Amino acid sequence: MKYILAITFVLSSLILVNAQSALPIDPLTNKVTWQETIPLDSVTRDEMYARCKRWLAHYYKVETLAIDSEVNYTVANNANFSISLTYDFKYKSENNIAYTITLNQKEGKYRVTITDFRFYKIASGAKTQLPLEQAYAKMTSQNKTETTTQVKTEIDKVLADLKLFMVKGYVKTQDDW
Repeated sequence: MKYILAITFVLSSLILVNAQSALPIDPLTNKVTWQETIPLDSVTRDEMYARCKRWLAHYYKVETLAIDSEVNYTVANNANFSISLTYDFKYKSENNIAYTITLNQKEGKYRVTITDFRFYKIASGAKTQLPLEQAYAKMTSQNKTETTTQVKTEIDKVLADLKLFMVKGYVKTQDDW
């Protein structure tokens, strides 16, 4: 009986850990989605809109945005980053994750939504891209863990940079002193 309880506990723990490490899925769209509303009382809606535009242009090094609506206080852009996945326990494949980031502003707060993730192997090219949800379902458990870790790290980096920029309103340049 003790062994059955121990095995049940271990399996339950593994299932819980695996569920916590999975990518966040929006229940309405069934897509991988990060969404966060951040309060920012010290800045007007117009200034938040301007900061969002400046941040997107600076962070992603673009001159034009995919969506730039001053009427709706919405800016958006498409972006991507690379991840490296292991196969056959020793080889690495370079892959690309593309996504859409949308920033909406209201008085006293702004919302960031990162969604529409697409996955493809760099060697195969962008024409072979799949929604990340489909690609993730086909991956081995090792690749799922690697993908989850690398995607979360990249999105955390994006969100941290955005939050800092929105509070300060500028990017600190390197000081000569």
